[in-house]
Amino acid sequence: MSLIQFGIDRTQFFDTHYQSQWWLKRQALSENRLSWKHIDHALYAMENANTQIKLFKDGPVEPGRYTEPYWELGEQRARIVKDVLYRYLTDGATLVLNKLQLYLPEINDYCMDVAQFVGEKTNANAYAAFGGDGSFGKHWDTHDVFALQLIGRKRWQIYQPTHELPLPHQTSLNHKAECPSEPVLDTVLEAGDMLYIPRGWWHEALPIDGEETFHIAIGTFPPKLLDYLLWLCGNRFPDQVESRGSINPYLNTADLIVSFIPLLQSTLAEQENLHNFYVAFTEQQRVKSRFNIEHLSPIGVPDNVNILQNRVRINSFHPISNDQKTLLANGFKINLDTESANFLADISSADNLLNNKDANQLSDKENQLLEQLSALDLIELF
Repeated sequence: MSLIQFGIDRTQFFDTHYQSQWWLKRQALSENRLSWKHIDHALYAMENANTQIKLFKDGPVEPGRYTEPYWELGEQRARIVKDVLYRYLTDGATLVLNKLQLYLPEINDYCMDVAQFVGEKTNANAYAAFGGDGSFGKHWDTHDVFALQLIGRKRWQIYQPTHELPLPHQTSLNHKAECPSEPVLDTVLEAGDMLYIPRGWWHEALPIDGEETFHIAIGTFPPKLLDYLLWLCGNRFPDQVESRGSINPYLNTADLIVSFIPLLQSTLAEQENLHNFYVAFTEQQRVKSRFNIEHLSPIGVPDNVNILQNRVRINSFHPISNDQKTLLANGFKINLDTESANFLADISSADNLLNNKDANQLSDKENQLLEQLSALDLIELF
């Protein structure tokens, strides 16, 4: 069951917004599952991996200003000096927590909702502030972003792109003067609102003076055409003699290249090659999920009762569809009969039929299927 109510059909989103136009959804969250206590827990978990923790105030704050080194059990570590951190935040600094989905399952839930909506891998960076007038300035991102406001409010300004579909190395750092002067959107996100910003669109997020704010920027990371080309170079072109010709300054390589163009075109357009690339790409994907050790307890609650207290999600960036023949997730691939595929598609849908059943309505086969898939990390109960 999706926690984010996108309010738009997936087909419509890809037709009218994907990588081409910003999109705003007010009150995308029906419930707020995050509080400052969750952020405290994340900081506790992240502290010794503090390369993911950053402070910004008029630019990046040197970590040595708010951390101190110490020795523990023969190993040098660094800890955050809390009163210094609090003082920076009180004075208007912004706290950045990168890859927060690795430390808070509640954040990973939002990431998975976006991942299954667009069919792409996601990552969440978080931004917390208590007022202040600082920001990261106008910039573009090299990936699409779903900005989800979770606590408080924040002002957003979006500007037309000047560099279409930038790649990771094509940042806005040396292009600041190119940003248009007038925004195409100037709005305030309230808690629960979500804003989609395609890669390459200039934007700036501004804290509101005297107000707290916490939002996550869920980035999406699809394979690019360049990735497909590289895969073909390693997996298809070596089998074609036309691609194995030598390029030598004393040879007429123009004829060699011209003769290769038809093969390049036909190989790129071959649907079987594209399908095999997607399969290979999906086989390498891994989804982070909760552990479920309590199910090992011999005195734990019955599995069918425990299952019914949870939502169910497929551990894949692609939602399962009715009549799907196979399920590929987290490195496992299993075959599905029609009944099992339909059942999994129904319970992981927005309606989540599992939540409307009682324990007696789940068949033995359905219980066994959920238990096996959960143990294999193919689904998550949350």
